[in-house]
Amino acid sequence: MQPINPWLSRFGKLLVAATFCLIFLGGMVTSVNAGLSVPDWPTSYGYNMFTFPMARWVGGIFFEHTHRLWATGVGLMTTVLVAWIWRNRWAVPAALLVCVAATGAAVVSLPHVAGLGGPEHLQTRGLIIMHVNIWSFAAAFVVMLLTTEQDRWRYGKPWLQWLGFGAFLLVCAQGTLGGLRVTQVSTVLAMIHACTAQAFLCLTVVMAAALSPRWEAEVLATGVLGRGVPAVKALAWTLVGAVYCQLMIGAVMRHLHAGLSIPDFPLAFGRLIPPMLNERVAIHFAHRVGAAVVTVIALTLVTVTMLTAASRHARLRRVALGLIGAVAVQVALGASVIWMRREPVITSLHVVNGAVVLATALLLAMRATKLNTLLQPESGSWSQIDDDANETAPREEAHA
Repeated sequence: MQPINPWLSRFGKLLVAATFCLIFLGGMVTSVNAGLSVPDWPTSYGYNMFTFPMARWVGGIFFEHTHRLWATGVGLMTTVLVAWIWRNRWAVPAALLVCVAATGAAVVSLPHVAGLGGPEHLQTRGLIIMHVNIWSFAAAFVVMLLTTEQDRWRYGKPWLQWLGFGAFLLVCAQGTLGGLRVTQVSTVLAMIHACTAQAFLCLTVVMAAALSPRWEAEVLATGVLGRGVPAVKALAWTLVGAVYCQLMIGAVMRHLHAGLSIPDFPLAFGRLIPPMLNERVAIHFAHRVGAAVVTVIALTLVTVTMLTAASRHARLRRVALGLIGAVAVQVALGASVIWMRREPVITSLHVVNGAVVLATALLLAMRATKLNTLLQPESGSWSQIDDDANETAPREEAHA
């Protein structure tokens, strides 16, 4: 295993930042109801996505087309990061060559296939070509990773390489889901697309954290005990699950246009528990209940972190403070969405800050797990170190 290249670590963090931006752009697409402003895919009004005239980037088209371009950039960054982690210099160029060849063959042959010829089947041919484009690249990339340069030491531990492997496949699947959401005009696929984006963010956060030069460094200060760390670990992972479920409910609510089904806040139709008039009201209220659950878990987690010996670990304390700040901002943004009648920028900030809460909780869970592992007796806990010291002291006195 090679020592982590600092530029690789920085690139991993850059991918996380780019993913946050992509989630914000996706939020804007939904907030301004621009999901079908560009009705075709992979083309944009018949143009190649990269040659679509900027003069036509107006209204909802601007948000939808920008989202497509940024998503392509995130996919390419993920590919580069994975190839870099695996230290495979041939994977990207070889995959590009295979992709170009396969796409060219599809472009030439499809118009001559029975049932796919003629202008009326142009969108179907484009859809097939895009799937060929994405998955021929993915297949070639995976094959090159698994079959070439196996003797080279790689960056990070094996689990990190396979995690990157999964992130690459997930970003390819996410691109396909985004395209099918357009061509199939499917709200369900839009919800799945939104939830998959959060899962991909989690993978990028884990990779960026594991690529940090300090991840494998000794993070325990002499004399600091491990009391509280197991509780922080358990609560943090619980919070990660709760926040992800809350984001899933939020995605369903947004794509069913239920954001103002309950028009007042903090009450609901003037009550604590609103009348369940329809499914949209029920989903909206479930989102509010989920927000309360997440807030309670987050407050408990931060309290345990700050009031136990876990607070002596700066790597836990700083993230816990950041977490409670992100949760406070999220509650304020959620209230503002209601009070400002779903203003698009505020609503999209609410979406991306939810992703910030998820990422922060995940980072805290990872660090607590790492510390808890280091504090276990089998890995050299402080209790074991103290026992060794007690055994050594009488020998030194006898020798003296």
